[in-house]
Amino acid sequence: MSHSALGTPCSILALCSADHGWGYPDLDINQDEPFPKWGGICDNGRRQSPINLHVKGSLKGEFDALKFENYDEHQKSLQMVNNGHSIQLFGFAHDLTLSGGGLGSDYVVEQIHMHWWSEHTINDIRYPLEVHIVHRNKIYPNITMAANFDDGITVLAVLYHVSNTPNEAIGSIIKSLDAIKTYDHMNVPVNVEDSLAVDDLVPSVNTYFNYAGSLTTPTCAEAVTWIVLTDTHPVTLDQVNQFKEIEYNKDKQLHNNYRELQAENNRAVVLVQQRSGAAGLMSFSLMLLLLGVFSQKVLF
Repeated sequence: MSHSALGTPCSILALCSADHGWGYPDLDINQDEPFPKWGGICDNGRRQSPINLHVKGSLKGEFDALKFENYDEHQKSLQMVNNGHSIQLFGFAHDLTLSGGGLGSDYVVEQIHMHWWSEHTINDIRYPLEVHIVHRNKIYPNITMAANFDDGITVLAVLYHVSNTPNEAIGSIIKSLDAIKTYDHMNVPVNVEDSLAVDDLVPSVNTYFNYAGSLTTPTCAEAVTWIVLTDTHPVTLDQVNQFKEIEYNKDKQLHNNYRELQAENNRAVVLVQQRSGAAGLMSFSLMLLLLGVFSQKVLF
């Protein structure tokens, strides 16, 4: 069963369970199981994600501040679905818009989903949870079309570190897991029990990694500007383990849903420090980033 049209979970980014042609190895059962090949650009692309992010090896840039509109609005009618590959949130009451920084357009939130463990690593460290807030460039009418363009999608990625203190926002999501965790309820959206503001999922945005990459699930479209925050949120291992109880098949739990690291291929990765004050000229590092994207097109 798939869902389409406005605000629904089944889109190019929604990881619809009707597509059984791809999946993840169960590393909890067999740590040596190889990651599968997904075919097409997933295997032969030159700007694939995720990657390992190095503080020392990155360019240093200063961008204007990122601007968030309606992120602090409590979403009282938010919906959530188990699509067999992740837990996804959608159905926002109003447009949640991201702009500023190195972005050349306004981007609106399409959906939010989780990966356990993290997909990106920072200085070779993998974190227990990564939340992706997926945005579509407003100049494109839908996410499917946006995925055809280099500037089509921006993903704000938040990594979570282990703590003894439960994360309140993640706890609000977990409260509704029982209604969707079984295979029988896969692809059946439910209302999120607690009110949730997307701001609650986002720590400080003063510094972040910025690079040109791809979706981390098929189609693996190389249309994503990644903003991976350096500040992390706390989460308990018990909270993460509750996501691992999600079923993707009858009596089969989704113990992990992260993609293996991809080759950097000489891409420019910028470690951004937000600029305070009024908007200024494009930074030299951002120009290098754009040149790096262009060179990938020319060379490959």
